[in-house]
Amino acid sequence: MSFALNAIELFDQHGIDGDWHQPDFDDHAWPLAVPLADQAAWGALQPRPMPLLPLPALELPAVMHVLPLVDDAVRYSFALPLPQFYEDNAHDFSSFIAYRTWVYSPADQDVPVSVFWGEHWLNGAALPQGPPAPNKNMCYTQHWHLHTGWNYLFGKVGAYRDLVDQYFAVPRARGLVFSATRTHDGTCIFEHSPALTAAQFEQYLRPMPLPYPPDETLAALGGWQCCTAADCAQSPCRETSWDTYGDPHETLTPAQLHGHVFRHALYPRGFSLLLDLQHIQLAFPCLRLRGVRGATIDLTYNEHLRADQQHILHLHHYQGGDRILCANNELVWQPVHPRGMRYLMLTFRNTTADVTLDTLSLRRATYPFTQPGTFDCADPLLNAIWALGPRTLAATAEDVYTDCAGRERGMYLRDVVIQYHVNLAAFGDQALMRHCLNLYALSPAPDGLFRAVYPNSGAYTISDFALNAIEGYAAYYLHTGDPTVMRHAWDAIQQTLAWYATLADERDDKLLDAEWHLARGLKPQYGGFHGDNGTTPAHMSTRGIHCVFSCTYLLALQSVRRMASALGKRKEAAALRARAATLAASLQKFWDAGRGCYADNLDFETHSAHASLFAARAGVATKEQVPQIRAHIARVLPSVFVNGYDPGAGSLFGPSFALYIFDGLYHLGMADRAQHLMRQGWGWMLAQGLRTCAEHFHADLASMSVGHGWSAAPTYFLSKHVLGMHYPKAPNLDTVEIRVNAPGLAHARGTWPHPRGIIEVAWHMDGTRRVFDTLRAPDGVHLRVV
Repeated sequence: MSFALNAIELFDQHGIDGDWHQPDFDDHAWPLAVPLADQAAWGALQPRPMPLLPLPALELPAVMHVLPLVDDAVRYSFALPLPQFYEDNAHDFSSFIAYRTWVYSPADQDVPVSVFWGEHWLNGAALPQGPPAPNKNMCYTQHWHLHTGWNYLFGKVGAYRDLVDQYFAVPRARGLVFSATRTHDGTCIFEHSPALTAAQFEQYLRPMPLPYPPDETLAALGGWQCCTAADCAQSPCRETSWDTYGDPHETLTPAQLHGHVFRHALYPRGFSLLLDLQHIQLAFPCLRLRGVRGATIDLTYNEHLRADQQHILHLHHYQGGDRILCANNELVWQPVHPRGMRYLMLTFRNTTADVTLDTLSLRRATYPFTQPGTFDCADPLLNAIWALGPRTLAATAEDVYTDCAGRERGMYLRDVVIQYHVNLAAFGDQALMRHCLNLYALSPAPDGLFRAVYPNSGAYTISDFALNAIEGYAAYYLHTGDPTVMRHAWDAIQQTLAWYATLADERDDKLLDAEWHLARGLKPQYGGFHGDNGTTPAHMSTRGIHCVFSCTYLLALQSVRRMASALGKRKEAAALRARAATLAASLQKFWDAGRGCYADNLDFETHSAHASLFAARAGVATKEQVPQIRAHIARVLPSVFVNGYDPGAGSLFGPSFALYIFDGLYHLGMADRAQHLMRQGWGWMLAQGLRTCAEHFHADLASMSVGHGWSAAPTYFLSKHVLGMHYPKAPNLDTVEIRVNAPGLAHARGTWPHPRGIIEVAWHMDGTRRVFDTLRAPDGVHLRVV
């Protein structure tokens, strides 16, 4: 389904053993389950640490269309499994695939042909790739000049995933036939080269010029491999992307779907049913159908549509879809794994009778949050921005926090820390974060760093994400007072700190090199320092001895020192305090007195807002420096966007870094600038029609997730500062300071989840005086207005 998700399901009802799912089915012929030899492989069983996912029903979404399929093309395809593609030893194999066939034409003619990928030669002449087909993604249109009779087609493609499926579509009216044996009734449609090792490719195929002639046998490699019609590709996403539709015959509402009969007379070639959930959800689609014997049913999912509003947008690296091959008149089906979707399309092919949709239901497969947190203020835009957070989080939390409901569904370190803070304002849940942190304690890579995403057996680390994880452990402790999680993770935290100590000790001043990987000859996936991938290089250099990287290290040291003290580890706390003091003093090397701000590296190459904001967050900006830093921030961060109004020219920070940008601004007393940036950046998201947070500020939203938890930070800061929620004695949460910082707002009210219950605050401005209309807290919690 994608580089990170489980496979697309191909459910072939022909292979199903009767009514095997019924209680009275006789399964005596089935083989018995075999116990695993290593019964201790998964460790000791433990009680589930958070609630079961209850799978509540979602309200059926809007029906965008019911359209008849137009049978205007003949498709030819083949599929080649390459299971080694995602394995650790993938470099031992070649990704090269050559294929060939003959194309019969009844006359000399120029034919528009839909192709997916690769380089092609027709009768020995190279074919231009051709332009993208309008509204049909993963499709290019080539113009083939065919001679009467058989024409030799040769192609090659580099493997792009672990199943290469190659498609061609030709106009049905042109009378073309594909046959590798140049026979109209032949069974072999294509021939392709075998999957090769890298050594085999270098020895046998790299020296051979392209295209291979028709008499090439590939004898040294065992010959060409034949693909029959039975070996055709089964890509629901590719095929629905290439479908052509006729004009609608009927318009349906969600209430009319159950029990609706789709008349074969209206849809002789099949039909497409497109539903819109309004924003991305993670859910199980459940179907009950009649009249589908012999039909092929594709369910496809994504959060984007093509411009024609008829085709779901799929990409070669993320194709959300499943296929059902029906053998019986009736079908009851749901996938094994939930699917992320804003749009759900059901496409019925090869139907031979009226199709009755008895039921279509969606079961939400996300964490059962309750939402005691609320927010309402005098600015409707800020209210709408606040609401993006809980909605996004509700779609990106399962048994763990995940980055998004589509494409990946991975538990990424930085994402989890950001999502946890948003949760504090909206849901107040602690069980999910506790479980995530306990899992991360199991995750150190071979070099000792926390893995960037877990579960994961690879060495997938991102340098600063591992430091963000340590801040996450500290945040959980400060908001719960629960030491068990950090005690459980202590060894993993120490392994990560040991890695950084080795890096920091390469310099007497303990500052960190953002390009550490170059000196060590390594190529981590995201480089030595991830930083803010939403800012332009002109704003912040990520080269050399780096301020933000070093400040992030200092913040982690401060966090671990607090944890060590809480755990009674006095020796470790003293060592951490000494290292942090050295590093804090060294960070003054980045101070540029002439500019009145911190530089990004010791070359003083750029002076981003990030450097000074992190110095403020880490507590190294002096009282004398703060006024100069505020003036600098006002100059260099006037807008989220480089051009001042949209992401067309790039952004000065990304939404995934907003937790740190806003935290720094509030540390500096620049709440007005924080609110301005929220209105602009997240207001832009709302202006695009989004109801959940986009992964990036980017002009091309179709290229990314638009339901990404790491972008939801404004919810936390609005609740915390506009309602004024502060815990001065954390991790003791029984004293709450109401310290409102909401410039320009005339009134606000809301609730904040507290472990003992709900804190309720309402205030309004009477001239320059703030009047509190409501201050209510659970028993045992003392509220103090500051």
